[in-house]
Amino acid sequence: MKINKLYASIALTSALLLTGCGGDDDGEYIVGNNDNTGPIINNELNYTVFDAFTDVSNDEYIEGWGKLAYKFSNSGFTETISTVVGSSATAYQNSRDDEGNNSNYYVGNKVFIKVSDEFDNRFYKLKFTDSDSFESRIQTDNAAIDSVYDIETLDLSGIKKLANNADTGISTVLDYDYFPDSIAFPTGSQCYIFQETPSQSYYYFYQQASREKITINEWIAEQKQGNVVKNLVQEKVGLNNELSAARYTDEYGNIVAAVEYNGLVYDSDFYQKGVKEDTDTDFTADVVDCDLYNTVAADFIETQIKANY
Repeated sequence: MKINKLYASIALTSALLLTGCGGDDDGEYIVGNNDNTGPIINNELNYTVFDAFTDVSNDEYIEGWGKLAYKFSNSGFTETISTVVGSSATAYQNSRDDEGNNSNYYVGNKVFIKVSDEFDNRFYKLKFTDSDSFESRIQTDNAAIDSVYDIETLDLSGIKKLANNADTGISTVLDYDYFPDSIAFPTGSQCYIFQETPSQSYYYFYQQASREKITINEWIAEQKQGNVVKNLVQEKVGLNNELSAARYTDEYGNIVAAVEYNGLVYDSDFYQKGVKEDTDTDFTADVVDCDLYNTVAADFIETQIKANY
């Protein structure tokens, strides 16, 4: 499962299992003030992600649930992986080991960054700026990708399963069929949405992303056959700007992008310099997906998985 680029492996490879901050010589987390009204409290950010998975036991496929709990603090980053429900107490951990070591790619003008799904803190730095935002840097041996992340907090108190035909609301783990319609998150439950504003434009793709053995020009021709293609941009990116990339705006205003790398064209995400990520956060106007949970919400979800799965 690949939630999005902000979560390494499953939850934080691009985001930032980071242990440094500020400039190159900085080694501490920094909080800009002592405001504890957001999810970053006393120099610490915690959240949990749940992951439905399948493993094999006695030659049968067994469905289960894993949990990834993350903490950023002055003492560093910790990731705790556990099995909530599975064929064994370590089924989820074993399933992740079986996936192998995959790569994530960040490419832009004179920028090429390849990092492993298996977090390596040599390549990541983070600085808390206040109670609901942080700065990040991803860098290997060339130019860096610098971004600011704002954290939107949604109150889940009293939230139940979202109706299948709902036009508005918050979509959570409770939307899986086997959870009863009657249960609701307890008071104090929250989830978080990260929104990135990069300091440079770049494309992001990962090793297992959808890809085709074609050229970028052939990809563009394919897109024009069945889609509305507006504001088409073709450009060169990579360490020496040797990679071909393209992007366009579709009929819904979304940017569709691809990068040609090692003879394959990868579906990619494009992040524009100085433009805040357009992530849905207004659940009164649309259905908002929220899957990063605080401790109260995570404890409730774990209890419900064990009781209902």
